[in-house]
Amino acid sequence: MKKLALLLSLFCICTYASAKTVSDFINEYPALAKAPIIKVAIQQGAMGNAATDAMSNGATENDIVEATQRLLADNGYDYARASLRDLAGNICGTPEIADAYSLRDKDCQIINEVDSEIE
Repeated sequence: MKKLALLLSLFCICTYASAKTVSDFINEYPALAKAPIIKVAIQQGAMGNAATDAMSNGATENDIVEATQRLLADNGYDYARASLRDLAGNICGTPEIADAYSLRDKDCQIINEVDSEIE
C-alpha cells in the first residue's frame, strides 16, 4: 500500500512539474517575450479563458480565483496558446478592438507571425 501511495505521489509531482505555463509559451517565442504589450495581452487572455473554464466547471465567487490559478498552473501553456489565437483572429482583425488593447500594427504583425508558426 505504501508503495502505491509513493508511486502515485511521484506521478502527481512529475505531472505537476512538467506542466507548461503561460510564461513558458511566451518565452518559447522570442518575438513575444520582447514585447511587453503583447505579453500582457496574452496573460490577460489566458487568465480570462481559465476563469471562464473555472466558472463552467462550477467555481463560485468564493473560489474562482483559486480555481483559475489551478487551471493556469495545470494548463497555462494551452491557455496562452488559445489567447494568442484569439488575439490573431479576433482582436488584431478589428483595428478598433486592437486599439482598445493598445496593440499597434507592428504588435499585430508579430502576433500573426507567431500564430502562423503554430498552425
